[in-house]
Amino acid sequence: MNNHPDYKNELERLDFTKAYMDTLIAAQESDQTALKEKQADALQKLSFKDSSLRYQEMLAHASFMKMSKEQLENLKRLRKKPYFARINFHRKEKTEEEIFYIGKVSLFDRETQMPIILDWRSPLANVYYEGRLGAVTYDAHGETYEGNVSLKRQYTIEDGELKDFRDIDLTTKDELLQDSLAQNSEGRLSEIVSTIQEEQNQVIRANLRKPIIVQGAAGSGKTTIALHRISYFLYSMKEIFKPEEMLILAPNQLFIQYISEVLPELGVQKARQTTYADYVTQVINLKHSVITQHETLMRMLEDENDEKPLSLWTAEFKGSPNYKRVVDKYLEHLKKSYLIDEDFVVAGFKVKNGKNIKRLFLTDFSYFPYQVRVNKIKAILQSELRRKKKIMLKKIADKYDRELDRALFDIKDPDKRRVRVSFLLTKKEEKLAQINREARGAVKRYMDQYPRLKVLETYRALFEKEALYEKLMTNLPQQERNFMKEETLKVLSAKKVHAEDLAALLYLKTFLYGIDKDDQAKKVIIDEAQDYSYFEIYSLRKAFQTELFTIVGDLAQGIYRYRGLKNWDVLKDGIFTEPSYLTLQKTYRTTVEIMELANQLLALMPDDLPKAEPVVRHGNRPLFIKKNGTGISQLKNKLPSEIGKGMKSFAVVTKTRKEAEALHEDMSGTDLGFELMDGKNEMGDRMILPAYLAKGLEFDVIFLMSGSSPYKLEELDLKMLYVSMTRPLHRLYMIGDSPEEFLLHKVKSDYYDIE
Repeated sequence: MNNHPDYKNELERLDFTKAYMDTLIAAQESDQTALKEKQADALQKLSFKDSSLRYQEMLAHASFMKMSKEQLENLKRLRKKPYFARINFHRKEKTEEEIFYIGKVSLFDRETQMPIILDWRSPLANVYYEGRLGAVTYDAHGETYEGNVSLKRQYTIEDGELKDFRDIDLTTKDELLQDSLAQNSEGRLSEIVSTIQEEQNQVIRANLRKPIIVQGAAGSGKTTIALHRISYFLYSMKEIFKPEEMLILAPNQLFIQYISEVLPELGVQKARQTTYADYVTQVINLKHSVITQHETLMRMLEDENDEKPLSLWTAEFKGSPNYKRVVDKYLEHLKKSYLIDEDFVVAGFKVKNGKNIKRLFLTDFSYFPYQVRVNKIKAILQSELRRKKKIMLKKIADKYDRELDRALFDIKDPDKRRVRVSFLLTKKEEKLAQINREARGAVKRYMDQYPRLKVLETYRALFEKEALYEKLMTNLPQQERNFMKEETLKVLSAKKVHAEDLAALLYLKTFLYGIDKDDQAKKVIIDEAQDYSYFEIYSLRKAFQTELFTIVGDLAQGIYRYRGLKNWDVLKDGIFTEPSYLTLQKTYRTTVEIMELANQLLALMPDDLPKAEPVVRHGNRPLFIKKNGTGISQLKNKLPSEIGKGMKSFAVVTKTRKEAEALHEDMSGTDLGFELMDGKNEMGDRMILPAYLAKGLEFDVIFLMSGSSPYKLEELDLKMLYVSMTRPLHRLYMIGDSPEEFLLHKVKSDYYDIE
């Protein structure tokens, strides 16, 4: 690299960029005297200061730039790697070629507004990801621009030092990707932006005003691509959307911790990250504990006496369109209790016609939640009463004043006149007082006719009111109907709810009260979406009244298929109008040898699922090792050599949670340092975890450990094994009593080795 003709220029450009950043940082943090000293020092260190007066001027101007706290934090973070690529671009209508350096955020010269660093999300930067050398076009601000790219260059910069750079054509592009994939897991997640591939770029930049569904193979980068799409969305829609209005739904807290390292790098610090269960629990202020789908799955795998068919049928039904229709009918039933058509009368005066009040609820306010409609009706009645109370008081006063006039002028007998006047004055005061008295509580008394429904109690009533329940569930078989009712009430009585009940609870909350402003979202990202039910996604769609969803998942990894999505069509037809549907079939995580074995398992599944296409990166074939006792000694034998090869992260994956707990207990007396992962604790470099927690994660080396529950030739087991096998970046070991425990007898023997 030192011999490259551009080496000196590239060093100078990096020095200048860092100096510019340092000046900006100093300008925000120092007083002017200290700033001038730092600026002079920066200029003195520039080896090219005499040959580039323009750079000196730019540094001087930098001191006058004002930045937000967020921009400043980004600048400090990115100084270690200001940019990762460059393009030389000659736009058709310009006389000279321009050089653009591409980084994670933009940086502009204050005077000329020319980019010192071009944001990777900008339209022009798209040329770097999708354009070829030579003639290219790109779209920006509704117009198409033509030009020529003569150079594409990628940089390796570490801690502010230029380590390497390479000019890119199709061959070197693959080499750069290979180099990136060959790294260990440390830091890979946050550096994907520099190696985004064309198919991934298409997902990131797909129509931002439409929902998008992405079927992504294991290791295709769908999670990080979804996060980059969020970043691109915020960049492109910054005038309309704020990061706080984004909601990222992840499968568990562990996964949230895993992705949190990349979000600040993408300028998405303020986006909310949570799980569906935690979100619904917060929104409806649920005090009951949630029986998660993970617990249901583990019970099914570990407890042979569990009522598998009926409990799983109930879970599946509660996530289905049919159950959503049941809840819709229940809401129609509840609506009837709000249809008050009694006139609003105060002290004998009709303030508001009952039919008009009913019309307000059914028609005028039909697009509001039930309780919001009630509140609006209350406000109208209060306003009407305030207005008509004056009229009522005047009518009474006028009536009695006329009576008084007649008494004074028509009654000749003074004693009778005095008695009559006294009576009329008393009645007048009584009537006026009555109107004032009744008016004070009139609206409240009228509004007390409307029900005051609480979400959880209302849901429980669906199962408690036997006649209503039977009527709503009439199309269901009696045995299933009875089991669902008894099981739901039993769990609710124990101050718990099944995860599958949360969709109906959120739906009820939406229609009864609406979602509080602080809990609203304008853009939603759902990861591992194959594990969501139809009703869960539908409930979110209704709660937020937006179609701006990014939904990513892999049907091949649908280990909760009994309750989750069987295909993506149900979302295209039943929830979203004309969503974009894209696929990511290339897998960048693991080696060809590991992926070929995983694809053999994929072929055994009942669904016709497309095989993942591994990027050509070779390694050792997966290795089966016969277990001796607990298998810990075999694990211990392999660790030193893998550490010696530079591997940093290791995971032991079991089929069930019980197996993971037992293995962790057996390891407690060793110095191996493996922690048990429970979905809430922090991610470490050596973890023991059950297969259901492995989804979305990656480690340098994976040890599959067979215990008391070997894998069976069933769809669920195949998917859990597929998930586990597709986690390693570099090496896969399988430790058990026999290859059959990992279903290896169902694949060709040349896809794995035996030690």
